[in-house]
Amino acid sequence: MVAATMSHDPIAFLKETFPALHQKGMALLEQKAASGSNLAKTMLENCKSVVGQARIDFTGRGTLYVLARDGKVEVADAPFSGAAVKIAAEVPADAAEIVLGEAMSESAFEDEKLLMGLTQVANAELEKALAGRPMTCHLTIADSPDLGDVTVKVGFNVEEPPASPQFTARLEYDDLEDLRAGDVNLQQLFMGGKMRMTGDYSVAMQVGMQLAMRAQQLKAQG
Repeated sequence: MVAATMSHDPIAFLKETFPALHQKGMALLEQKAASGSNLAKTMLENCKSVVGQARIDFTGRGTLYVLARDGKVEVADAPFSGAAVKIAAEVPADAAEIVLGEAMSESAFEDEKLLMGLTQVANAELEKALAGRPMTCHLTIADSPDLGDVTVKVGFNVEEPPASPQFTARLEYDDLEDLRAGDVNLQQLFMGGKMRMTGDYSVAMQVGMQLAMRAQQLKAQG
């Protein structure tokens, strides 16, 4: 099985494994679109119509760039020419390694929904909702069993991970697990006071509502 050959190291994973997984996800979408799935057709359009790159800094290990173009991805140590950096993130490498290890032990990368979800690293719906506006955040997962508090710094329409974000968000590890299991959604966590946000998160709320409404429309279409 492919999972047995994957590296837990996030840099090696992105370079050696992620492009192939993305390609599998695209093939699944093509099959479902050909069978008449409107959702698959929209997901294909979302990723094929976007050109841009993501900068990902893995704390203490290095930086990678992921280019999305024509429904394909490439990974390199240096920026790609001719494509804007649309996402910039700083991720604790140890945390990323633990997450990858857990995903591999659960054979998560054999799940069709996850594979198709990986194709949405470039997403026209998100670009449309942001409308060129920068959005920056520090997201802290509190009290994780192995690492304590883990903070991911992420920015959209910026070239570097944000040192001073527009807003911060904090979520307990147990609540994240409930979210991952599908027992709750982000709106329920926010309304229930479990997703604690500070600063100016008005753009995030607008974008979130737009994407949620679009997701409901697509679900109704099937």
